[in-house]
Amino acid sequence: MAMAWLAGSLLLTGCASESVFRPSAASTANRQDIPFNVSGRISVNMDGKGSVGQFDWAHRATDDLLSVNSPLGSTVARLQRDASGVSLQADGKTWQAADVESLTQEVLGWTLPLGNLVWWIRGLPAPDEPYRFADDGSLTQQGWTIRFVSDADVPSPYPKRVDMQRDRLTLRLLPQNWH
Repeated sequence: MAMAWLAGSLLLTGCASESVFRPSAASTANRQDIPFNVSGRISVNMDGKGSVGQFDWAHRATDDLLSVNSPLGSTVARLQRDASGVSLQADGKTWQAADVESLTQEVLGWTLPLGNLVWWIRGLPAPDEPYRFADDGSLTQQGWTIRFVSDADVPSPYPKRVDMQRDRLTLRLLPQNWH
């Protein structure tokens, strides 16, 4: 029942007055890796199989801590990146690798582009990587198509929703609390 409610609430976010999020010219020109803490909701759909939950993410230039939680708030997975590499804890097990992308591909069967997500969650293209903005405002970078959505009635420096698609994988992030 809680999963159906959360899935419905994710779909309902599209009913508000939305527009394409466009970062300010200054933020695009001065892309800097700034620390942040953000929490919100996440949905993942791979080959027609989906799941929803919540996330808490603390980002620093040298480390990340990303927790994915069930709709009821219990931690399902915890990803930690620092100078020594990356670890993923889930289902009572721990996996380690040199980088997030190879670890998530090995364990989850799909790649979480955490390095670029640092930028994309803020509505920016990742620096030092080729990118293209389409006429509809979507960003194409490193094989991903990213759509940034804002609330037309509430100005914000960040998108209210980030939709990402690559191959058979779709990720949707709804950042709600920036610290």
